[in-house]
Amino acid sequence: MSRSAWMLIVWLAALPAFAGLKATEKLRAGDVALKQFDLDAAITAYREAHTLEPQDYTANWKLARALCDKGTLTAKPADQKPLYVEAEKLARAAVRLNEKDARGHTALAITVGKLALFEGGKRKVQLAGEIKTEAARAIELDQRDDLAYHVLGIWNREMSQLNWLLKKFAEFFYGKFPASSMDNAVAYLQQAVQIAPDRVAHRTELGITYADTKQWKKAEAELALALAMPKSWVTDDYYKALAKDELTRIKPYLK
Repeated sequence: MSRSAWMLIVWLAALPAFAGLKATEKLRAGDVALKQFDLDAAITAYREAHTLEPQDYTANWKLARALCDKGTLTAKPADQKPLYVEAEKLARAAVRLNEKDARGHTALAITVGKLALFEGGKRKVQLAGEIKTEAARAIELDQRDDLAYHVLGIWNREMSQLNWLLKKFAEFFYGKFPASSMDNAVAYLQQAVQIAPDRVAHRTELGITYADTKQWKKAEAELALALAMPKSWVTDDYYKALAKDELTRIKPYLK
């Protein structure tokens, strides 16, 4: 065998390991970008990692989550949906690649929840079952997964507020309407706050849920905390704006 042929074989054999190393570097770069609140740079890095290693579990769930954050910060619904569609595919791939890690299930619960925003009432109810199942599975695997508790909190709030017609449809679709309550919504969001007290999103959504249950003073306290907390995640400004709007809305009830 000629030297050039031998070198070619060695080079080809090293390609997978090289791609894996480069993918790891790209994932680290994405993490650094997120800490600097540069979401676009993080998405670029995670996408490059995924291109290098499409079967890498971490690349799939991290890119899915980053795309969901991008969708949250995108104003036009027409621009949001493609982000959520891609994120859902990545999250499903992550779960297939590693069914026993919570982060893939949490990413899938989040992406399906985001996609449900674009669906009509009946389809939204159909998707609700998967959201609950994936978030519950994540907690089963990791009881410290604050985002999964957050998802279940929002799920309980939204399902509790369904109109009568959609509840009847849900009973037809599931055989029995999925158990949900505003008490559970509060409890799950309180758990999310307990695990990660510095997350603005948890405080904001708990405040909104307190307001929905007419616990005005508790709502005010959580929303004020959300506004006072330092920024620690790329979507915090979005949630701070929600908290500010909700405080304005409930102001007449605080007298």
